[in-house]
Amino acid sequence: MIYGGGMAGTFLAKKLCKDFAVTLVDSNEYFEIPMATPRSIVEPNFAEQAMIPFSQALPQAKHLQGKLLELKPDYTGIVRLKTGKEIALTADITVLATGSHFSNTLVRGQDQTKQERQAFYQTFSRAIQQAHNILLVGGGPIGVELAGEINDLYPSKSITMIESQQRLVMGTSAKVSAYIEQDFKRRGIQVLTNTQLIQASHAKNIVCTEAGSATTADGQKISYDLLIWCVGGRANTSYLQAHFADLLNERAQVQVENTLQVKDHPRVFALGDITDLAENKMAWHINGQIPVAAHNIRCLLEDKPHALKTYKAKTNNPMMAITLGRQKGVVYLPIVGMINIPLITRMAKASHMLVPKYRKELGL
Repeated sequence: MIYGGGMAGTFLAKKLCKDFAVTLVDSNEYFEIPMATPRSIVEPNFAEQAMIPFSQALPQAKHLQGKLLELKPDYTGIVRLKTGKEIALTADITVLATGSHFSNTLVRGQDQTKQERQAFYQTFSRAIQQAHNILLVGGGPIGVELAGEINDLYPSKSITMIESQQRLVMGTSAKVSAYIEQDFKRRGIQVLTNTQLIQASHAKNIVCTEAGSATTADGQKISYDLLIWCVGGRANTSYLQAHFADLLNERAQVQVENTLQVKDHPRVFALGDITDLAENKMAWHINGQIPVAAHNIRCLLEDKPHALKTYKAKTNNPMMAITLGRQKGVVYLPIVGMINIPLITRMAKASHMLVPKYRKELGL
């Protein structure tokens, strides 16, 4: 039983469903390649290939469209289906891969069909098209990539980005952050780092705003036609609060062993954003967790507990690939360092947002 159909849950299911009866629970009807989201927001037609119904992505697995409400002490999952009906699910192995909970549905849809998500992208792209002054709050990877996409397609629009920390994309090297800020300055994108937003006309849960204004802690007033919240999410683990709150750290992340088993619960695994592993919550790192979890689950189901593998967290690893529009980006690799040659960064990610790679891995 896999709860969560993001990168971790979907690709783990792919590895296991040929040999075992796999059920995947996710509130959406489809899997969406997350790296494509910044481009899909601006160019909604791009989303067509980036969203794949689970029936196509995982034809050998069973998909239930619903949300995990509570995990019982015996690992029974109480799930509310999209129809509103609540059901109880049991399995030999339970996998928690429920990802992050965001303040709105910009980054990830909830309770949607592929058609509903595409309609959202169409609506949001029109709002971008009609806006002249755009305020982006949050200078992490999503915010930076979205700013680059908007500027690429609409270079005359006024874009302001607010980031509360001392530099953009804190999860990678300072050299990369400086390069992005210089590139944005050259393109006319205003970046306000070390700046806290204290008031705005629209709350974080409002995805598509009307015109309004925002105030920063140092007294700046910024008028906008469209406010886009790109702030990070929190670990989506509320279903553990009733019976397993002791497993959660102060960030509501799940404590896991280096085998990716949940601490003191060997037949429960946790992957991706919800783990307490000290590493950036990036797809590149999650890709390393999936084969370890798949191997270990297989070992337990085949009664070979002595053969478990371990996963080494990518602590302090600033590896990252950031796009700055269709034509360029910046990649940071350990040992190699920063790569900002447009031809290389286009080939690495900017031209395709990794959609062909992940479609191929799903056999499409």
